[in-house]
Amino acid sequence: MRYYIFLLFNLFLLSFFGCKGQPEYAFLPQNLKLDLTPFLFRNYTPLELATLSNSDYNQNQSGLITGTKLSRFLSNWGTNKPNYVNGNLIVFQIQSSGASGRYVFFDAKQSFAYPISNINDLLSETRDDGVLSIDGVVGKGKKISDFFAIYGIDPAIDYVVFAQDTSNLANLSSATFAYYSLLYWGFPKERLAVLNGSIADLTASNTIFTTPSYNYANSNRAGTTKTLFRDHTSLQLTIGDLIHSIKNGNTAFEEVDPIPAEGFFIIDGRPNSAFTGTTNSTASGSKYTNCTTKTNSSFVTNTCVTTYEGKVKSAANLVPTDLYDGTSFQFKVLSQLETYLRNINYPEGKLIYLYGEEGQRTSVVWFVLHQILGKPTRFYEAGWKQFGALGLRSPSSGSSPSAITQPASYWRTDISSLAESITTNADANVPNYQLDFARQFVKSANKIRNEDKAFLRGSSSAGGSGGGGGPTGGGGNACGG
Repeated sequence: MRYYIFLLFNLFLLSFFGCKGQPEYAFLPQNLKLDLTPFLFRNYTPLELATLSNSDYNQNQSGLITGTKLSRFLSNWGTNKPNYVNGNLIVFQIQSSGASGRYVFFDAKQSFAYPISNINDLLSETRDDGVLSIDGVVGKGKKISDFFAIYGIDPAIDYVVFAQDTSNLANLSSATFAYYSLLYWGFPKERLAVLNGSIADLTASNTIFTTPSYNYANSNRAGTTKTLFRDHTSLQLTIGDLIHSIKNGNTAFEEVDPIPAEGFFIIDGRPNSAFTGTTNSTASGSKYTNCTTKTNSSFVTNTCVTTYEGKVKSAANLVPTDLYDGTSFQFKVLSQLETYLRNINYPEGKLIYLYGEEGQRTSVVWFVLHQILGKPTRFYEAGWKQFGALGLRSPSSGSSPSAITQPASYWRTDISSLAESITTNADANVPNYQLDFARQFVKSANKIRNEDKAFLRGSSSAGGSGGGGGPTGGGGNACGG
């Protein structure tokens, strides 16, 4: 046993002192083909992954960057890139609908740019947390690895920017969700950015140089998050973690994170009308037509509304439209964002639990809290779409039962200890599916994080329960990042 400890110690020293000046992918244990994954992984906390922006956004090297900064990067990436970056610059020009007809100029040697219309599809999928499947959640490890392969990204060394093509909320939320997706899967925050403003507007103001034509080019390389030895899954807040905290630990749940010693503060990132329960936050009109009878089905966006409207117990409302300009879709200045957070009485230092309608739209609020204001934040991606679906209703004659049929179900949320402003939706508009008895009394909602931890470590098991805590496992990549 002593021999193996001695060998591991010496390999660590060699890798640490022998990698000076080498890119992260040249990490010694990988070169030696040694599987030291269990010893090298580090769990990062939400606080460690947070980024406090400079009050002058032009000074940011990552996180939220300006058109001036991106223009400087594109003009000569080799000279102007941050000194801690060894790889290429990759820019995604997000076109959710329509297109500006202008394209970022890149050299196809050290910088690459891609117009992309389906980035949400490439990075998200329907996932089952053990209680109720929800669509639009950050995809599994293979989906993210496929994304890297398609666009020639090596996450160990490259720098990625997500930019709106034209200014609209769909493009902005796609950019922030893409940022969250890569950060969740271990991509270092120092090499991720969201552009403040759109390519179209910044071109019109002569801030960045673009061209009217696009020629595809690819670096023809790719990497995987597994080589980073970083576990960022603490960013995800499960419904089990949320309920366990609200109930002050008085649950029968398993695989839940401890209630944070510093306390927690719940933020609802929906429009105020949804927060107060006066309007539904999930679907409307003809979109109800797909509410067919199902068992243990997925709650899919824009097919049905939730069982009831309202808000999570004790949540404060940070209205998303306050955070950005409604024309340019640029984020407001740092001092304004700080004021909005202060106005909802956030106690400095507490861990934020954030939820909204669902992950993609609410990622804009997450980005402000975590990557501009630098507040430790965990993100309940499933949001009200899941929480509000898990109610017990008494359907009228001929209607299908609700998702929850057992009043004592562990996952029933339409009770005063868990929700406020409860407003029941009409039977005809509610998902006509139910959870089977076993699901209504399952003790863990940690299936997604367990799957993701297993993928990162290349194993079939989760490698431990829970989603975070302090740094463990011997640190991250010995060469930094």
